[in-house]
Amino acid sequence: MMKPHPAAGRLLFPLLALAVIVADQLTKAMALAAWSGTWGPQARFGPFCALLVRNTGVAFGLGHSRPALIVVITLAGAVATLTAAGAGLRARGRGAALALGLIAGGATGNGADRLIRAPGPLRGAVIDWITVDAHGPVFNLADVALVTGTLLTVALLLHRTVRQRAATLPDAVAGPGPVAGPGPVTGPGSGCGARSGRGGRFGCRGRSGRGG
Repeated sequence: MMKPHPAAGRLLFPLLALAVIVADQLTKAMALAAWSGTWGPQARFGPFCALLVRNTGVAFGLGHSRPALIVVITLAGAVATLTAAGAGLRARGRGAALALGLIAGGATGNGADRLIRAPGPLRGAVIDWITVDAHGPVFNLADVALVTGTLLTVALLLHRTVRQRAATLPDAVAGPGPVAGPGPVTGPGSGCGARSGRGGRFGCRGRSGRGG
């Protein structure tokens, strides 16, 4: 896991968020320039196909006939983006800065479409242009960044939870401290006879100065 670094939020977060925004908007512009006005899959890139779609709804095209809902979602996305930006700039871990940079960059990339594209501000169509083998949902690089950042955030939270539980586990399962053994025996039967079992015949010469 990535180690904490004091400058991670101030450096990694804005650079990554900016890179996501630029890459997303650039690829959307290229898709519009290359495939605007065409129908069906336009190109294939391994398992991926290029399919230009103007999404006036939310994920998977839902809500396209409810402009008021789109406005509310756009404003909520703006608040979430600002929250992620504030947390990202304060992040001390590279993992957190990376996850928040992906989320903020992805949200800003799609949010820019909502602001500047038709049919109007706060409800503009998001440009989607990637699909898997011409089946399933159509998405863009901003969506990829959002999903990746969210999954990374979940992984970081799970890792921190596991570490916290592991840190408290030894205290929970530790038994009582070591029990001290019995002290020296001074009563009857503690002499050489008790040790040898034969009336002190062995081990007494050093003490008495004479044979047993």
